[in-house]
Amino acid sequence: MQGSRVRRPLSWLILTLLALSLPLSWGCKADGKPPAAEAGSNPAGDEAERTRKMQDKAAEIDRKAEEIRNMQGTDEEKAEAVNKLDQERRELNEMQDQGKQ
Repeated sequence: MQGSRVRRPLSWLILTLLALSLPLSWGCKADGKPPAAEAGSNPAGDEAERTRKMQDKAAEIDRKAEEIRNMQGTDEEKAEAVNKLDQERRELNEMQDQGKQ
C-alpha cells in the first residue's frame, strides 16, 4: 500500500506541471510555415516541379508528333514541323541531362 502512495503524488506532480505549462503553450504563436519554407528552397519540391515540367513537355512532343503524322500540307511545311519537333526533343533531352548532374 505504501508503494501506491509514492506513485500517486508523483503522477499528480506530473499532471500539475502539464496543467501549468498549458497556458504557456497557448501563448505561443505558430507562423504556419514549415522550416524548409523559411530556408527559401525545397530541393524535393524543386525536383518534383522539374520532373512535372519534363513530363508535360514530353506529352506535348508526343501530341505534336501525332499531329505531324496526320498533317495536310506541302512537304516543306511537314519538314519544318519535323525540324521544330526535333528541336523540342533536343531541349527535353537537355533538361533530362541537367537533372542527372
